[in-house]
Amino acid sequence: MSSAFVELLRKANLDFIVTQKPLKLGSHTDDILFASLIDPKSKTLQLVACSHNSESATLWSTSLDERTFQLNTRLLDLVELGETMNFLAGHLTQSDFTLSKSDNKPQLAVTFVHSKTKQSITLQLDECLDEQNKAPFLTRILFHVHKRNEQLSNEVKTLQAQIRDVSTKRTSESSKLSDSTREKTSAMKSKDRTQMSLINPSTKRRKAATGVSYGDDDSD
Repeated sequence: MSSAFVELLRKANLDFIVTQKPLKLGSHTDDILFASLIDPKSKTLQLVACSHNSESATLWSTSLDERTFQLNTRLLDLVELGETMNFLAGHLTQSDFTLSKSDNKPQLAVTFVHSKTKQSITLQLDECLDEQNKAPFLTRILFHVHKRNEQLSNEVKTLQAQIRDVSTKRTSESSKLSDSTREKTSAMKSKDRTQMSLINPSTKRRKAATGVSYGDDDSD
């Protein structure tokens, strides 16, 4: 197994994809936490599913090495390993897969269907019965979820700061526009009053009254 295979897995963003999917078990439905983890030591992609109830956590897992990816590439009618990795990453991110649990075996089946080739692959995850073996998987998932939560919190804070800046800028621009509009309105009203004063007959300067001149009565 080459290091190039691990790099392809990283480029496809398959490390630490965590999603949730419901699984119907008999008369009830459990929420399954599903995760993909790259193991650089074994040079494999580990798929882990975890179901939690009031008693204990049930965990299933499987490891996909380069040969397994080559097989799945042929089953999906694809050519390159990178195509299969991108296909898997996209479906995991969107929770676009189906889960089914075997009644006879302690396994969880995960099925992915390619929308273009119409081919599918089914991966069998074996239940992890040893409690000590569960800890490494659960610890990695827990730390990833915590780290991702911090990233999302920082992103929300950044967006909130940007929204405040935009709001402040718009308020300032609106205030300047309002002041400019008031100044223009005031100037127009002043101009209108001046024009009305010039054309309104009632405001014209009136001539002084000269009166009527009566002549003196003729004397007899």
